[in-house]
Amino acid sequence: MNQLFHLTKRNILVYIKDKSAVFFSMLSMMIVLMLMFFFLGDMNVNYVTELQELYGGARDSATDLKNADMLVQYWTLAGLMVVNSMTVTLTVVGTLVTDRVGNKLKSFYTAPVSRLTVALSYILSAIIVGFVLCTLVFVLYMGFIWCMGGEVLTLPTIGKVLVGTLVNVILFSVLMYLLALFVKSSSAWGGLATIVGTFVGFLGAVYIPVGSLPEGVTGVLKCLPILHAASIMRKFMCMDALEQAFAGVPEEVVKVYREVMGIDIVMQDTVLSTEVQLLFLAGCGIIVLIAIALAGRKHSSLE
Repeated sequence: MNQLFHLTKRNILVYIKDKSAVFFSMLSMMIVLMLMFFFLGDMNVNYVTELQELYGGARDSATDLKNADMLVQYWTLAGLMVVNSMTVTLTVVGTLVTDRVGNKLKSFYTAPVSRLTVALSYILSAIIVGFVLCTLVFVLYMGFIWCMGGEVLTLPTIGKVLVGTLVNVILFSVLMYLLALFVKSSSAWGGLATIVGTFVGFLGAVYIPVGSLPEGVTGVLKCLPILHAASIMRKFMCMDALEQAFAGVPEEVVKVYREVMGIDIVMQDTVLSTEVQLLFLAGCGIIVLIAIALAGRKHSSLE
């Protein structure tokens, strides 16, 4: 346990000391924020207000606009949390690739420490850093919403958000570790990080709502854990805002909106519950862990 603690601490410090790594791990989040601020945010707010006007009857336009904006803000925050849980953990796990290239792994393996402990240290450091940074972003964004006159989430909802964040961070940490086992150079890992950072917003339906994508693309995304991770976070964060924004609007309209915006994921005409989605993420995590065990045995002789 003492060895695991020191190795994990070392990996965390390596990440923190590399300012460029910290910056680029948060770059995708910054891109999402800029797109939402300059372009996508207004589009999403206008979509909500149009639905309010068309189906809500007599309305208070100022209140509707405020409620629509709060809904979009929380929808955006949910996406940011998922983006960070993937990009930050990817960057932290990149320490494994750097250590392999610098032959530091061989030094670890010649020391009186098990391979399992070394592996766990990389995964655990990614989990800790990912969870802390995601929580920090959550707190700061909540503060921004509060300063803008919006309503903050209730304590039970905050608890759900933190649990969902931890689940996502754990899943993506083990997934990134699995990918790192097959990458042999820092340049290749940097290329992978660029690809992930570019596509994570699309895979989580953050840039473009899932209902606006072609049916074939939507079908593929529904088989990936990132879309379900984003859906779970949106359910946790957006429920109260949905009720306020769509008060007086027919339930069928709200149902369509939730599906279009990726709050609800529908498969075979059935809306997947949060419990089913969590089981799906857990299943993905178990599959990844099995793959790590098999890959670890195969590559152990090459380390």
